[in-house]
Amino acid sequence: MYNTRILSGSARCVALLLCALGPRVAYAVSDWQLSADDLARLDRREVLLPPRPEAKYAESSFRAAIEIDAPAAQVFRTMTDCAQALQFVPHLLRCAVLETAPDRSWQIIEHEVTYGWFLPHASYVFRAEYEPSARVHFSGVAGDFVENEGDWRLAPRRAGAATVVTYQAQVLPRFYVPRWLARASLKRDLPALLLGLRAHCESP
Repeated sequence: MYNTRILSGSARCVALLLCALGPRVAYAVSDWQLSADDLARLDRREVLLPPRPEAKYAESSFRAAIEIDAPAAQVFRTMTDCAQALQFVPHLLRCAVLETAPDRSWQIIEHEVTYGWFLPHASYVFRAEYEPSARVHFSGVAGDFVENEGDWRLAPRRAGAATVVTYQAQVLPRFYVPRWLARASLKRDLPALLLGLRAHCESP
């Protein structure tokens, strides 16, 4: 039985976006090599939202990237701080740590979210595995999503003064969501998630 507690500012969670629909499919963030054009767009402070891959990739899989003017260690602390996540993760109402490894290399975390009129409330539990300042891998344990897995990866840039954050996830809810609604929400919420993370990392 998990010992539930609400996270404090020093506790960890993973800032997740959950709004997609489609069959299970897998691809790795490491498959995504940023091009010179991608890097130029990051220089212009854009959020990268690559076009969907070929048909063999399902609509439940998506990825995005952003550059943040902060060291990777600072970005990692921000994105794994539940108190801050509640301020910038779209639709996140609550997060709680259910279990923590003695060395803090992983945690079991619960999130509660709301998406408004079409999905008033959803909750899910996931396992977050940490590579400090480099990577967070999350995988679903229980809740309202059949599939919930992905990665956050952090890569230093500009001699370590900046960090490129890439995000890849594959999500399959247990409930029906119209495809047009899933696409519209994803187009709005994924940039909002990354821009919110950047704003918090770059704020004084």
